[in-house]
Amino acid sequence: MTSFCAIPPGPPPDDEENAAVDRTTPTSAVAPGEPKRRINIQDKSAAFQVLFVTITCATQLLAQGQFGMVLIPLNDLGPWLGTDDAGQMSWMAASYGLTLGIFVVVSGRLGDMFGPKLVWSIGCIFGIASNVGSGFCKSPIPFDICRAIAGLGSALSLPNALAILGRTYPPGKIRNIVFAILGALAPAGFIVGGAVASIFTVLVDPRWVWWFTAIFIFVFLISGIFILPSDGQIPSSEIRLRIRSFDYIGTALLMLALGLFNFVWNQAPLVGWEQPYVYVLLIVSILGFVAFFFYERRLGKDALIPLEVLGRQSLLVYLTLWLGWMSFGTFLLYSALFIHNIREHHNALLITAQLSPLMPGGIAAAMLVPFLIHRFAGHHIFLASMISFFIGNLFAALTPKDQMYWGLTFFSLIICVFGPDLSFSTGQLIVSNSVNHEFQGIAAGIVSMITNYSLSIGLGMAGTVERYVKGPGESQEDLLKGYRGAFWTATGLAALAVIVVALFVRTPRQTHGHEKDRIVEKRVEEGR
Repeated sequence: MTSFCAIPPGPPPDDEENAAVDRTTPTSAVAPGEPKRRINIQDKSAAFQVLFVTITCATQLLAQGQFGMVLIPLNDLGPWLGTDDAGQMSWMAASYGLTLGIFVVVSGRLGDMFGPKLVWSIGCIFGIASNVGSGFCKSPIPFDICRAIAGLGSALSLPNALAILGRTYPPGKIRNIVFAILGALAPAGFIVGGAVASIFTVLVDPRWVWWFTAIFIFVFLISGIFILPSDGQIPSSEIRLRIRSFDYIGTALLMLALGLFNFVWNQAPLVGWEQPYVYVLLIVSILGFVAFFFYERRLGKDALIPLEVLGRQSLLVYLTLWLGWMSFGTFLLYSALFIHNIREHHNALLITAQLSPLMPGGIAAAMLVPFLIHRFAGHHIFLASMISFFIGNLFAALTPKDQMYWGLTFFSLIICVFGPDLSFSTGQLIVSNSVNHEFQGIAAGIVSMITNYSLSIGLGMAGTVERYVKGPGESQEDLLKGYRGAFWTATGLAALAVIVVALFVRTPRQTHGHEKDRIVEKRVEEGR
């Protein structure tokens, strides 16, 4: 899911009484050097407010829905594009998460420079064009390119939808409710997207999956143009200053390193690691990360990712999220493949129905976050999320192929889905507590990048394991052997995440969060 939760599913975790912006708000929510502008939406009609929340939160629904649209009916989309190769089908799912994960950090900075509504609108336009193009594709590679462009569109729109919400709602109960709705739409979007894609694929034509999505995005774009608040007039001198100060070289190095690293891991299952260009590009990507680190260190606070957000506690959280979400991406893909190829339920609608426990489980997790985050230490919730990843993948790895659905398969889905929502919110909280206020938006963007990007990487790593465990055989037993190898890989990743959190990650309990929310809300209303 791409994440689940590409943007925060829970309430913003404030721990400073004079905070003007919550710790999960990306940089585009409040541009550097300018006061925060609140839009007084309370003066609008109830219908207007409902439309406003619907449009902004639908960005989350559409982002996660487009991941489910590929992953759930994947075995039907492959033949439509002329392939049944597992490596090529893995790329179909991974290409979207690749660009979504890569560009989500840069998107917040673009929102700073030009305004979040403008960047949100551009993201929607990319989404429309890419989905129209997806419907005309006849082979895997053009389709992968179109899905990558769709991921770019979601990367542009998601953080800036959050920025618009951050400018509109001050910390308080209403804001918490809106963010809970936002989080609940992540698992709902994944299943709804899969259901819509399955209906069109089975009953109509696969092309209409993408054309319908393009129409849907177009409707929300037009509605958003009239409903979402204007970015306001930004002086041309300020725009020029922001453009000049943008970290172009750092951005290029990061894009290169992330792109090549992802390409290598998702190409290796297709061609094998024995191909020289695969490991050569892996080395180049690692060198790109090294160059990016030293260049950012030289820039200091003006860097795309300042070193201040790479402290010990933050790095541990980033590592743990990387491990947990890689395991989750593997769980999603191989659960669908297990149902289709091992249980032999070939109808995409039936696969959607069997994966549907992800939706109520994810919604429940999102709604629990506001309750848990002020009653338990963040690292305890974070540990619980990693245990959810671990148990879900363990159950999937141990599931007998002939066991009834209501056995380990059902419980693996219910348990594993608690991992994404709980880990994202508490990961944001722990990182926010470990950096200065001025860097909290950047840290939040890194968390979003990691969760989305690691989904894509996890598919490639699991695909590599599947390729070499399965071997050249194509029997059902060979497939099952490869799938179990992928599930055990995900289980190991999640187990390592559990160990890291249990031994090293610590954060205090947020004991007075609601009281501080009220203090902040009162001060905002007083114009302070």
